[in-house]
Amino acid sequence: MDIEKLLSLIQEGESEKVEFKQKPTNTLSKELTAFANASGGYLFIGVDDNGKIVGTDIKTAQEAVSAAAQNIIPPLKLKTQKFSIDGRDILAVEVKKGDTLSSVGGIVYIRIGCSSRPLSIQEIVMLSSELGTLNWDEVPLLPFEIAKSEFLDWFFTEITKSRGKSIADEDRNRYLRSAGALKNSMLTNAGTLFFTDVKEFIPHARIRMIGMEKDQPIWSKEYEGPMWKCIESAYEDLLREVKKIEFLMGTRRVKMEEYPPRALREAIINAVSHRNYVINADVRIFLYPDRIEIKNPGGLLPGVDLEDPDHVPRNPAIYNLLYDTGFIERYGYGIQLIKKETEKNPLCSVTFKTDPNRFTVIFKKTLSMILDDYDKKILQSAVSPLKSSEIAEITGISKPTVLQHLKKLEQLELIRRIGSSSQTKYEVVR
Repeated sequence: MDIEKLLSLIQEGESEKVEFKQKPTNTLSKELTAFANASGGYLFIGVDDNGKIVGTDIKTAQEAVSAAAQNIIPPLKLKTQKFSIDGRDILAVEVKKGDTLSSVGGIVYIRIGCSSRPLSIQEIVMLSSELGTLNWDEVPLLPFEIAKSEFLDWFFTEITKSRGKSIADEDRNRYLRSAGALKNSMLTNAGTLFFTDVKEFIPHARIRMIGMEKDQPIWSKEYEGPMWKCIESAYEDLLREVKKIEFLMGTRRVKMEEYPPRALREAIINAVSHRNYVINADVRIFLYPDRIEIKNPGGLLPGVDLEDPDHVPRNPAIYNLLYDTGFIERYGYGIQLIKKETEKNPLCSVTFKTDPNRFTVIFKKTLSMILDDYDKKILQSAVSPLKSSEIAEITGISKPTVLQHLKKLEQLELIRRIGSSSQTKYEVVR
């Protein structure tokens, strides 16, 4: 850090990333670990709460920081720098974001706003899961007796169908233990998601589909029950919402889904298998007129790059169960499969958006390549409701041809029909 950046940060004042200390205090350990457990930050010793540079004894400050760091488990990544401004010394301490949660005296702190506070047990579990240091899905939850026999039978039947493995009845429990669904005669969280009705035990483990119009929800449907049923039911309903579009590709007339089904299915499976179940929110599928967004709680694990995603499952037991039953084709292939399937479809594109608490797959219609000159003229003319005869007059296109193209544009949800019979009008969907 150079002196210009130092002065800029001081001028901006204390924040989630910056803390001022007039002199070293006995709370240094807490503040350093709070930065590391959040997004990292800077501690400036020799600056008062109002941002006035008052100076400090550098040797004393360095010794205090060193002593404070020794109280933190595991050790932090710290960098200290000395600055002198108008004869006053400042010790700048840069704290890197930690790869795991750090604690002081067994207490985990986090930086919130301009202060630091201890985390609750639930928050510690959530952050540990987000960092990939705790496998939530392998934690025991319920007695094995609660598992539904029909769900267990389905599971072992699917293993035979999908993987060609036949598991004898006497080996079932051993297999469930190796897959992470059973531990110490208890269903793990993964086992609960697969072999119970789930709602009573993990109520937020559901999928919600939401129809959107002008950025407002107009309908919604929830999918609850065992994970595999939720995936299948949501996917089947999503396919009903996906239209087949007929268009010319060169000299061939082609009929194709506006979104690639295999990519949609993989996106739903990824959302369910890679989500952070500690976050009390559901997987959501938003259906907009021009796009589909599939969102799951929890961002990418540390070290995972969207451009070259390694196989780092947040929920390895869930992943194993989905792989055994044929939902997952091969390990670490989800994002690549979505990209490849979408590349084959000229009607849409796909993008991925990630932040610390959310991952989103966005399928967006790209219709320009299948719109001809007639389509574009009609879209330019129908900015307000017009009859087909009025559109024909404005565009200079024959009425039968206008009607033919209006039908296509309605299919693409670019034009909406208003009224009926002789009073029918058409308007561009905005």
